[in-house]
Amino acid sequence: MKYIFLLSLITLFSFDINDNKSNPHINYSLNVSQAESFILKENYSKALQYYKKAFSINVKPIAKNCFTAMQIAVIENDMLFFKKTVKKGFERGLLPEYLTNDSLIRSYISKNKIEKFINSQFQISNKKYKKSINYKLLDTINKLSDLDNKWKIYYLDSLSIYDSKNKDIYWKKYDSIISDIVDVKLISLITKHGFPEERNIDLNYLGIKSLSSKPNYDYSFGNNKAKLILLHYYSYPRDKSYNQLLKNEVFKGNLQPEIYASIMDFQSKFSNIDEYYNEWHQTEDTNKFEAINERRLEIGLLPFEEKNLKFKRGQKICKEKRENKNHKQVRLFYWCG
Repeated sequence: MKYIFLLSLITLFSFDINDNKSNPHINYSLNVSQAESFILKENYSKALQYYKKAFSINVKPIAKNCFTAMQIAVIENDMLFFKKTVKKGFERGLLPEYLTNDSLIRSYISKNKIEKFINSQFQISNKKYKKSINYKLLDTINKLSDLDNKWKIYYLDSLSIYDSKNKDIYWKKYDSIISDIVDVKLISLITKHGFPEERNIDLNYLGIKSLSSKPNYDYSFGNNKAKLILLHYYSYPRDKSYNQLLKNEVFKGNLQPEIYASIMDFQSKFSNIDEYYNEWHQTEDTNKFEAINERRLEIGLLPFEEKNLKFKRGQKICKEKRENKNHKQVRLFYWCG
């Protein structure tokens, strides 16, 4: 019976992806989610259709989505869409090295002799990208993140381990610090400027792993600093004071749905608040699955079972990389894959 319900819900999601035009950011996320769902099934032609729908919506695309869409365009040999996503990706801060370090994309560029296009497009698009960087907001979130890391390492990762008899004292001390960072500083910043994440700050200066001459297959894109601060904050019991503020940032496009869902999962786990999204921490209570997936749909995510499929795919890809040195996988930017 549970599986019949899930099948029906997935069908409902597909309907809403095509029908829901009320919020462009949610519509974008739904189309990307559906594209990734077809990638999990290795149905790349259908995935390509949904990426095209997502990128036809008038919102800033997410860099990692641009990269994955490029790979799908390569697999489907769609040169026109490949060039379109290259342009969008460079405008979102991607560098030519990220393309040439990927096995799938590198061979496609070489085969079709489009190195000059890549380089010339980068010169044009990167200027547009650099103009979009909010340096003031970037500097502020970097400082808050450094402050959080400093005291988390000092109290939780050091003192509470080596002086475990006083662990509670150190946890309470860090609680007071992270509370001040969030309650006094971060929330006021979000209220004034929006959530400081990729669309609000942009990404090239946000700690992407440096690239050497050796191909790097495990890089990631985006700024997770505000996310990590909030995960640390919600690792303590908290009320729901900021839930609606953060949710509104999803609807505005400043906060990616999966990041919001992860934050709410931490709150649910450590605050005895039943608002799971099963994106990070998960409840096994099957009676709650319908409500969870309805929450996910509202913010642009497919049923949480898709997340579990990503995990299984990641296990498989990890094994392929370790045993066969196979790096020709489509990147979903989720653990190993």
